[in-house]
Amino acid sequence: MPILSVRDLFLHYRTRKGVVRAVDGVSFNLEHGQSIALVGESGSGKTSTASAILRMLPRNVAKYEGVVEVDGKNLMELENEEFRTQVRWRLISMVFQGAMNALSPMIRVGYQVAEPLMIHMDAAKDEALAKAEAAMESVGLPRYTVNRFPHELSGGMKQRVVIAMALVMRPSIVILDEPTSALDVMTQANIMNLLKQLKEDEGLSYIFITHDLGLSSELADWVGIMYAGQLVEFGPADIVFPKPSHPYTQKLLSSVPRLRSDTRPDSIPGTPPDLTAPPKGCRFHPRCPFVFDRCTTEEPPYFGVNDRSMCWLLAPGA
Repeated sequence: MPILSVRDLFLHYRTRKGVVRAVDGVSFNLEHGQSIALVGESGSGKTSTASAILRMLPRNVAKYEGVVEVDGKNLMELENEEFRTQVRWRLISMVFQGAMNALSPMIRVGYQVAEPLMIHMDAAKDEALAKAEAAMESVGLPRYTVNRFPHELSGGMKQRVVIAMALVMRPSIVILDEPTSALDVMTQANIMNLLKQLKEDEGLSYIFITHDLGLSSELADWVGIMYAGQLVEFGPADIVFPKPSHPYTQKLLSSVPRLRSDTRPDSIPGTPPDLTAPPKGCRFHPRCPFVFDRCTTEEPPYFGVNDRSMCWLLAPGA
């Protein structure tokens, strides 16, 4: 049984322009001790998918439904207070994008790491701070870091603090939203090595949200390619990266510069669609080099078994 099963997940937002279909029927499974990379352009629905799983919803939600199961238990059936006390940070935690924005500049980082223990587990302050020190040490920071303010730390140290905050209650699933986007290359490598080590030592399961295909290949066992609110391709990393089946995935991979190839990086023409009025049929068809009549009228189902892809080119007899 997978540790996390997401089926037909929808999250739409109500705006002045209309209803934004940010997450539109997303389904995938996450196995114990494995990691999934969700990759796609800005606005493709990656962070909204994470928000839907963790039920961190704004007030302008127009539609929120589907099935989110952890170890066979449907979390969507829980009341909000039950979800807050039983699931959020206990079973599933999140490392937010931009560590500086995730930390309060007025509070010492040790208290911020300890806060989930005091709120969710009614831990005493001294006990929570002692566990915060241990969490800091587990991510490679000295214990005295608990007494520092965010402005006293480097970018890499702040990122490690946010990771410690996500791990302090020892959840089974950690969602990582662009955890290295604001860091230099060497610090990115150090954070990725830390995440891989924690995955191995703690048996964590990750959902890794990123724009960086190179980074996703470092951590991911499975890859989900998101476009216009849909998971257009999903499969094992060792299948998707060397031989992608969806034209969008092919274009994404061809845009990455190669060190050992004379092939020039390619680009994707056009822009992502307006999700208040997505195109009929395949949502990628206005930008697809292989488009034909059926793509413009009928939305494709998934084709394939190990590598599932929403593309009419994969239909029998296409």
